[in-house]
Amino acid sequence: MKLTILGGAGMRTPLLIEGLFSHKDVAIDEVVLFDKDEERLSVMGELSKYLVEENEKPFELTITTDIKKAVTEADFIYSAIRVGQEESRSVDERVALKYGVIGQETTGPGGFAMALRTIPVMLEYTKIINELAPNAWLLNFTNPAGLIAQALNTYGHHDKVIGICDAHAGIKNALGKYLKVPHTELQASYFGLNHLGWVPSVYVDGEDKLPEILADYEKLARISHIFNFFDPTLVRNMRMLPNEYLYYFYYQTESVKNILKVNETRGEQIIKLNRPLFSRLTDYVNKGQTKEAIEDYKNTLDARASTYMSRETTGEVHNVYEQEEEVEITFEEEGYEGLALNIMKSIVNNKEQVLTLNVPNNGTIAGLKDDDVVEVQCLVNKNGYFPLNVGKVPDEAMSLIKPVKTYERLTVEAAVNGDYTQALRALTVHPLVPSSNVAKSILDDYLEAHQDYLPQFENVEQNVGRR
Repeated sequence: MKLTILGGAGMRTPLLIEGLFSHKDVAIDEVVLFDKDEERLSVMGELSKYLVEENEKPFELTITTDIKKAVTEADFIYSAIRVGQEESRSVDERVALKYGVIGQETTGPGGFAMALRTIPVMLEYTKIINELAPNAWLLNFTNPAGLIAQALNTYGHHDKVIGICDAHAGIKNALGKYLKVPHTELQASYFGLNHLGWVPSVYVDGEDKLPEILADYEKLARISHIFNFFDPTLVRNMRMLPNEYLYYFYYQTESVKNILKVNETRGEQIIKLNRPLFSRLTDYVNKGQTKEAIEDYKNTLDARASTYMSRETTGEVHNVYEQEEEVEITFEEEGYEGLALNIMKSIVNNKEQVLTLNVPNNGTIAGLKDDDVVEVQCLVNKNGYFPLNVGKVPDEAMSLIKPVKTYERLTVEAAVNGDYTQALRALTVHPLVPSSNVAKSILDDYLEAHQDYLPQFENVEQNVGRR
């Protein structure tokens, strides 16, 4: 079986490769790393080769900058590309903050700008995949995952597309720690859009434990930092558990204020970590010190992960895990690679599992269109994925889902067609953008800053779109 990774020069690639070693029940014969950035790919490839050799070479590892060679006859394709790299992410964040708006890379204007850059590239890749690997499953990690999945399912040239996010696995593991039960004995229902979802029930042994969890929410918040973001009264009033990214919607003012207080965005922090790291890794590889490179790499990524969302939620930079209580249970695999491998197991080995995926709605959530991509639980087996019916959801949730889904549909249209009007409409309807004037200012700044990555907007009139 052949697995191809698009975006193989990404910083997480060695971790992804390492994650493959513990899944010997998925018979992978060849892994291909593809990226257009030859320099970065060479370094990440050397680290990955070292890990493969150290683990008794369970599969052949191929490295290429040729997309056709990479995807030809692939069985599974992971997509983890980043158009514009971290530097563009930093621009996305700062442009939004300039107008008092959060610029997070998947939520709000930051996700919008990233989608405009990324969707055309992904659609070109799917044309090639459909020609050279028509039976392959495309598992998309590329952010903003919901928007990319929407574009691929609406305009893609490939039928077998699944959007992936591991946020629900993190929620489920936190609940397992609180309830002191392994993930296999816990059912946490879920509905929404990517990074905009809720857990309306939590079952163990046929009993809904959500009332108990809400009553003692403070304990859950001590066990897992992702629930510490929210005021217990807010969560109890909702009578649902929130995905952590809802913080940006429920605490818009606070999140902007906190980032401005720190005066460093997440993208800027990652640049500060990644640039020196890549330089060190290059030196290590050139000197043949790959073992030392791996150690430095893992330590730096651990430091990066430990400050996840700390700026936005506290106005400080600290280890978000340091206050968590330790509980010994078995966890559901987190990380995009863990979820992707579970999908592969289900399809290849016909191992039926319920997994939370980004897939077309097709009546799963009442009130949305059939082709709206939603994030819901699905039964997965050798025949593919089958969304589990959600039905009508609370108005409180739908009041965010509908405008964000409208924004997503408009953003996809704008990205595909280079349509300035659709792009402006998209930002205007987004709940995190306060006015049409702010939407226009943000859009115009993005179009100016990212000209090299937005060729579809080349015909936009200077006095209409760009200042």
